[in-house]
This record gives sequence, structure tokens and C-alpha cells, in this order.
Amino acid sequence: MSYWKQSSTWTGEMDIDVLEESALAMAQSTIQNAINESGISRAELARRMQRDRSFVSRMLTGSHNLTIKTMARSMAACGFEVRFQPVSIEWYWDSPPARVVDEEVPANAGTAMFAACA
Repeated sequence: MSYWKQSSTWTGEMDIDVLEESALAMAQSTIQNAINESGISRAELARRMQRDRSFVSRMLTGSHNLTIKTMARSMAACGFEVRFQPVSIEWYWDSPPARVVDEEVPANAGTAMFAACA
């Protein structure tokens, strides 16, 4: 779910640049998580993708226009595949989303309940 929600004063305009940069950051994060989980180095990822090591660095720092094909290739090199799903756009311009407080959960024997620590 997106962290944006439509404001009561919203004019109907979206900031497409925010959506694009958010999508790129999520894609880069997904690739980095796949690298970490697979236990390979960036150099090994580059070898498996048949690219230079500098290409992987550019891909993960945003100085490369990451395509779906490149993302799919990088994920496959880590042993994963890419899956997409549509999510409605919600904009929070007036205030951040309210923090959801979980219902009180009974403590198990030998454990302590802590109030919200954040």
C-alpha cells in the first residue's frame, strides 16, 4: 500500500515524478534484497548478468534507467523472479497516516508486555 492519501483539498493532480522515483527506489531495494538473500556479491551479479561491475553499481544508485528487462535479468541472476501488482494511489498531503495501534495481545507465560516503544 502506498503511503499517500488524497487530501480533502486535492485538486486531482498527481506528482508523477514522486511516483516514478518511488517505483525506482522500490525496484533498487528489491534487487539489493535479492542480492543479500542469495549471498552473491555485486561482482558476481554482474558476471551472471553478463555486464560490467560498474553497470550494477549504476543500476543500484539510480544513475541508470532501470528497465523491466534489466530488473528481471538481475532478479533471475539472484534466483528470483519479478512479480507486479497494481495498487491504488493514495496521497497524504495534509498529514501522515494515523498510526495503527494493535489490539492488546495477552502475554504468554514468562513474557512481558511492553507498551508501544516507538
